[in-house]
Amino acid sequence: MNHVVKQMQKGFTLIELMLAMAFISALLLAIALTILQVGTIYNRGMTLKEVNQASRSVSDDITRSMAGSQAFSLSNKYLTTSAGGRLCLGQNTYIWNLGKAFANTALGTANDQNLVSYDTPAGKAPIRFIKIADPAGLYCVKGPDGILPLYKNIRAIDTNAPIEMLKSGDRTLTMHQFKVESGANGYDSATGQQLYNVTFTIGTGDASALTTDRTACLPPGTPNSDFSYCTVQQFSLVTRAGNRVN
Repeated sequence: MNHVVKQMQKGFTLIELMLAMAFISALLLAIALTILQVGTIYNRGMTLKEVNQASRSVSDDITRSMAGSQAFSLSNKYLTTSAGGRLCLGQNTYIWNLGKAFANTALGTANDQNLVSYDTPAGKAPIRFIKIADPAGLYCVKGPDGILPLYKNIRAIDTNAPIEMLKSGDRTLTMHQFKVESGANGYDSATGQQLYNVTFTIGTGDASALTTDRTACLPPGTPNSDFSYCTVQQFSLVTRAGNRVN
């Protein structure tokens, strides 16, 4: 009889149950943290992929356009303002708004901070980085002030023509910096060809997660930092154009 009672009394003590529950809780927490970390790495990888794909598309397109254009002077084919700029390459013109223009609170006033846009049935749609057929280079003609372009926005006749090269996918990408340079050492008098150095910065558009100059993301742990989605990358290419300088 006593033997039967002793068998019935066997089981887990309260301490053993608490230790088991603590172990299971720690295990579940570790699994949850691992899943979150994997998700963060995945999201960041996908963002980097989109940025690299966009930069490759922009680089290849500009290289082809320059290869098919005449050598040009930056003074009349490359127009920039604090909000964006234009690059006219003969058959095609590139027009962009910089990321800081999207965050500017003075939009709608008659200054160079206005976003370049075009009309759609839903209203004005700002461009990010577009290519548009512009054989006459109209979008690089300066206005009366000598700085702003004569055609600030996309003309109604060209509304269906622009090709947006920073299409919004899972992430909204923005051109944060775009610069074209040339020099006397890059000109070949024998062939009439000119070398140009093009540098540009593409990244996600959340200004609050970027440094003031928008060249990098805020470090993890700082206010507004977004390690999962924030990405900014700078790219550079050297390309040539032309048989003669216009």
